[in-house]
Amino acid sequence: MKLSDSKTKLLTSPGERQTEVLGGYLTKRLPTTLALLAVVACGTGVAKAAPLVNGLLDSVSVSSQVLATPTNWVVDAFKTVGGPFNDGASSEGFANFQAPGGMGLFFKPFQGSTDNPITVNFFQDTAGTPGFQYTLTAFAGAEANYSGLIPLSPTRSLLALDFLNASNAVIGQSVLDLAGAGLGTPNGNPFGYAQYTVMGTAPAGTATVRARASMVDAFNNVAGGGQAFVVDAFTLNSVPEPTTFMFVGLGLIGLIGTRRLSQPV
Repeated sequence: MKLSDSKTKLLTSPGERQTEVLGGYLTKRLPTTLALLAVVACGTGVAKAAPLVNGLLDSVSVSSQVLATPTNWVVDAFKTVGGPFNDGASSEGFANFQAPGGMGLFFKPFQGSTDNPITVNFFQDTAGTPGFQYTLTAFAGAEANYSGLIPLSPTRSLLALDFLNASNAVIGQSVLDLAGAGLGTPNGNPFGYAQYTVMGTAPAGTATVRARASMVDAFNNVAGGGQAFVVDAFTLNSVPEPTTFMFVGLGLIGLIGTRRLSQPV
């Protein structure tokens, strides 16, 4: 059917100029809509990023342990026999790696024994967003006689991201075995300090992200010598998971298609 002159004029008037996009004609209002959607999406990603407090571990105070530990962080220490223990870790200047004059955290494996090992979990919780990808980095080091470096030792040294739901139940994890990643390898730094990274995507139902370093089932090495396990300088970053952008893109394509079909013919 031939369009009337008035309808043709309506479609080509300056107020409804069209631009060729994906083979169709879209009103000039659509680019503005797309721009607004992009701003909202990017703004949401920035707002959901939750940096750690006192990531350098330099601010210290006494909490669960007999000596000071990093403020805004939790130190949960316990022994297989006897349960909670209050001298499993402490903030020490010799454990510092970044920020001269600062502090790092010193784990104390020698407080355990082969028949009564010690476990220390060091962590900070922050609000999490399902579908976001989180990246945790930290520096870690160890002395040569640390029980976590003994071949076939049950001691585990971990850098981890835990994803918790609203009931504080763990619903997902990403865990890096530091010994397997080269912990304590001589590199010219004190304790063989090196930076390690663990990444994970928050599953559906995530309410909290936990940044954690753990020394599990550690014990005193009867051979003596340096046995320290140390950590410092944590960072936590988050971005929308790549598939999130894909779904946004598909949604915009659908919007374009809907607009195209709605044009008078």
